[in-house]
Amino acid sequence: MILTNEPGAASWPIAGATFILIHKQPDDPAAAGAALKFFNWAYAKGGKMAEELDYVPMPGNVVSAVQRLWAAQIKDASGKPLFVPPR
Repeated sequence: MILTNEPGAASWPIAGATFILIHKQPDDPAAAGAALKFFNWAYAKGGKMAEELDYVPMPGNVVSAVQRLWAAQIKDASGKPLFVPPR
């Protein structure tokens, strides 16, 4: 979804959303774990990069909520989480 030139004083001039889907119990836990590791890196480093490019970074509380969701719902066949949120 891409939104451009939305009306309203609190609207951003351009906003876009991208969705990444991962099974809650992936067939390849190693690949899913590597993907989560990459997305975690992107959240950790991407905010500063976004600001340098005059974009708005993802709010910290949203990143934390996403990370908690990964830990709670994406697990291997034994039920072990594939992601542990940073402290």
